[in-house]
Amino acid sequence: MRYIVADERPLTLESLGVVFKTIDSRYVMRPTDLDELVEVVYDDKLYGQIEINAPGDELFEDDISAFVEMLGTATSTEERLVAATLTAATQMIAVEMFWEGTDSEATFAIFDPLWDWLFANRRGILQADTEGFYSADGLLVERKFMI
Repeated sequence: MRYIVADERPLTLESLGVVFKTIDSRYVMRPTDLDELVEVVYDDKLYGQIEINAPGDELFEDDISAFVEMLGTATSTEERLVAATLTAATQMIAVEMFWEGTDSEATFAIFDPLWDWLFANRRGILQADTEGFYSADGLLVERKFMI
C-alpha cells in the first residue's frame, strides 16, 4: 500500500516514528541496513516495512508513471482527483505488510492508524494493490492492478 502525498510539508521516517509512538507506545520503528527503510514492530512482532520516496527517486517516478498509465484518461470527478494528486505528488509513503503467522486483517489493523493520521494531516490518497485509490471517505477509483 502507498500513501501518495500531495502536500508541501515533507515527512521523514523519524516523524512517522513519532506519529506511531503518539498513537501507541508499543509501536517501534526499527532501523534496517538501508537508511530509507525501517521495519514496523508492534508489541514485539514485525508487521512490515516503510519506505519514503520522493520525486527524483527511481521507484517514485516508476510508480507514479505506472499509476497514471493504469488510471488512463480521467473522465469522472474521482478520476480527475486521483490524476491531480498523482501529478502534484511530493512523496510516497510505501508500506510492505507481512502476513506470516497472522491473518491479513490483523496486519491491516496495525497500519490503519497511520492511514488515518495521514488523511487527517497530509493531503493525499491511498493506493491499495488489487483495489484502487482511496480518500479518507472510501474508494475513489477502482483499479485491480498490482505493482
